[in-house]
Amino acid sequence: MMTEHKEYEQYKDEKKNDNRNYALSPFKFIMMLISTIIITAAVTAFAILSGNNKIISDNAQKRSDFVKLYAVYDTLNDKYYTKVDKEKLIDGAIKGMVNGLDDPYSEYMTKDEQSDFTESMQGDFQGIGTEIVEKDKKIMISSPIKGAPAQKAGVKSGDIIQAVDKKSVEGKSTQEVVKLVRGKKGTTVTLTLKRGDAEPFDVKIIRDKIHMNSVESKLNKDGTAILTVTKFQEGTADEFKTALHKMHDEGMKRLVIDLRDNPGGYLEEARKMAELFLEKGEIIVQTEDKEGNKEAIKAKNDSDSATSELYTVIILNEGSASASEVFAASLKDNDKTEIVGTKSFGKGIVQTASTFKDKSMLKFTEQKWLTPSGDWIHKKGIMPDVTVELPAYTKGQILDSDDAISIHEKSAKVKSMEQGLKALGYEPGKVDETFDEQTLIAVQAFQNDNALYVDGVMTGKTTDIFMTKLRDKIKNDDTQLKKAIEQAKKK
Repeated sequence: MMTEHKEYEQYKDEKKNDNRNYALSPFKFIMMLISTIIITAAVTAFAILSGNNKIISDNAQKRSDFVKLYAVYDTLNDKYYTKVDKEKLIDGAIKGMVNGLDDPYSEYMTKDEQSDFTESMQGDFQGIGTEIVEKDKKIMISSPIKGAPAQKAGVKSGDIIQAVDKKSVEGKSTQEVVKLVRGKKGTTVTLTLKRGDAEPFDVKIIRDKIHMNSVESKLNKDGTAILTVTKFQEGTADEFKTALHKMHDEGMKRLVIDLRDNPGGYLEEARKMAELFLEKGEIIVQTEDKEGNKEAIKAKNDSDSATSELYTVIILNEGSASASEVFAASLKDNDKTEIVGTKSFGKGIVQTASTFKDKSMLKFTEQKWLTPSGDWIHKKGIMPDVTVELPAYTKGQILDSDDAISIHEKSAKVKSMEQGLKALGYEPGKVDETFDEQTLIAVQAFQNDNALYVDGVMTGKTTDIFMTKLRDKIKNDDTQLKKAIEQAKKK
């Protein structure tokens, strides 16, 4: 569809007798995120000029609400004690306007910020591999990308970023934090995170070049195929279809789709994926504008041959958001799947991203999206059919090898350490925040079993090996995946 909005603001500087018209060139809508229906639109942005004793044209008079904005720009440009950077003033004004929406999903990006954003949606970038959002005025990890440095370091969905390299991020936008977190491959960034009610902790992460194939596949000997979708980026639906047919040709009997920690992405990719499972005419998703007008997006073709009579189970968690929720809801409401795991993130709004000629970008929320049955899951999430939590130790605090945790210490780190020791088969006594004699014995036993220097202190190499073994344990003790496979086998 196409929308058009033109605002040509003409200014005359009476003093200089300048009668030129000023208007920035149109820009086109390039994507809709979920995130996203692809649309096209032309918009002409207002222009701002400096000058005294301005006579505002009839057209500008109709937009008198912008007079103060123009006046501030002109005043700063004419009278500030040093020369101003006009581009920064304009960028700052636009950012401030968008911030006035009080919507964490709407933002204005400069050329460099837009480049980073677009790169990440194409699956190639350098950094630590996390999706972040603003929630309740805080910067939160919505999803650590599977296999990326952040996830390997133990970062989890829901972690609040308090500082980057010891510098507070309070008051910063998501794009500003992204800029701090990203960097060249091989460099290190330190995040100060807060997890739940525990005290803040630091985690050091080595940046890497990240290329995301958004679909991973595995076929178990029993015929259960596991397709993990990490993000709905460009080409995800094609990747998924290719993997699906490969599993089908190799003898797939049932399918588990793992959407945990999938932050979403392009709605169009989720739509195309859903069409592989739905029959022509079945509703994939509904959109609703601010006037309450609804539009149902329906499957255009019958389901793919590879999904015929294929029982499917989807796994969700608190990091499953937007496009992943659209896909899950489309299959659930059309009785094509069962959902296992925990309640999803709950992002039921649609963003449109639009670029200017200078490559800057405006991303703003344009619509709600509703499930096929008409439910708005925003801030509510999708409840699973079968709720399965991961073990408590998987939510523990990340331990830093530079720290030294020793007897008599009392902290949240001690509790996380004790949870981990217990999960690995050691007996630390009562799992609390106190490092007592029983905890000491457990740490010493762990050190002895792993040929480490036995001093009962969790630090250095002891911590590194402890965290590595704990991560391996988590992979092998995936209660949600095990339950999903069990449910799939029942049909």
